[in-house]
Amino acid sequence: MKNYQLRSILLVILFFLFAPTWPKVDSGQAMAVTFEPEMIADQLESANLIADIHVDSLSSVPDRSLFAKSLAKATLLKIHQSRNIDSALRENDVIEIEVAGGEIDGKGVMFSGLPRPYSGQNYRAYLNLSANNIPNRFVITGLENGLIPLSFVRASSRNRTDGSNGSGSGPFLYWDQRNLPITYSISAPSFKNKPDFVEAIEESFKPWRAYQDVLIEFVAMGCNKSTQNQNDSLNTLILVPQDWPFESTAIAVTRNFYISGEDAKAGMILDSDILLNGQNFSFTTTGESNKHDIRNIVTHEVGHFLGFGHEVAPVDENATMFASAVSGETKKRDLASNDISVLRSAYAGVGTKFDGQNLHCDVSQNTVGCLAVHSPQPQYQNYWMLLVYVILTLGLGKWIVSSQQRTQ
Repeated sequence: MKNYQLRSILLVILFFLFAPTWPKVDSGQAMAVTFEPEMIADQLESANLIADIHVDSLSSVPDRSLFAKSLAKATLLKIHQSRNIDSALRENDVIEIEVAGGEIDGKGVMFSGLPRPYSGQNYRAYLNLSANNIPNRFVITGLENGLIPLSFVRASSRNRTDGSNGSGSGPFLYWDQRNLPITYSISAPSFKNKPDFVEAIEESFKPWRAYQDVLIEFVAMGCNKSTQNQNDSLNTLILVPQDWPFESTAIAVTRNFYISGEDAKAGMILDSDILLNGQNFSFTTTGESNKHDIRNIVTHEVGHFLGFGHEVAPVDENATMFASAVSGETKKRDLASNDISVLRSAYAGVGTKFDGQNLHCDVSQNTVGCLAVHSPQPQYQNYWMLLVYVILTLGLGKWIVSSQQRTQ
């Protein structure tokens, strides 16, 4: 047996014995995005169609990679710009708009920053022709800036199940108290030989759990081998170096999978992943020019991880949840008063904190592993789910199977 495998097994045993009290974690998508303003402005200016629209209806269909997509039917109220469109569009014509996200069979996927229209509302829409060449079918360009409400103003920076920008009237997204502390893992393959990135990521979670009058707490579970955005009950941070599946202008995207429909638990987040766009952007921990501070970006994305949207009026451009970011920026590392207010409104209560009880993802060598951090108050209860979870995230399950096969 290789030394790192033996070390990992010993770690599992130690963590099993000295783990904190662990709540039951149910299994159950919202996406959130950070962007550079100049790139968005270029997209908006070059849109094929700029129009005021009324959303008549919104329906969802299954999607293999995103879980669900939605198709909005919208009436053109006023056309401001039309370019490179084969069909002649007029006011009162009906168009279709493809958007990411939707709700199917009691489960939902939302992309905060990749807007999903609210049925019955009016918007200024910036649209490009759909890639599938269906007549009068479009996609929104410019991320959330490509769909501006005309008839209402978002009243909360918390996301709702029926509106990816906090609009709508559905339940707010939230983590249930029974699923606290919230676990997260680092994608070992994507951060291999980047230990400074891992340390910055772990620091990014701390501002959101620093207040004794909020329930939020996180527990780092070390590494896992996931490099895919999946609903797998593993809340994973992934650096995507190529084949970025979203708009190239998105610096980072966070997805929450949640309970939808009329369920009493509608809005409850069940799985969340943070993806960093390593194909179109570069990240740093040392202030290198023309690169994004990874801690600045991830701290913002952790807010989306918790179910929060972007800043609402009056907007504080220094807030962590302000929508855009520029290279070299670090002001999102620390929460502003607006961020703290939404945190307290969503998770008020005296939370239990577990300082010093995390697993650390060690990606400093070719052999990726985890390092145990001292747990000061051991407790002995039922940790079978945790034990299985850690084994899977360390990738030992596959090794055990292969070892059994070799002995047969």
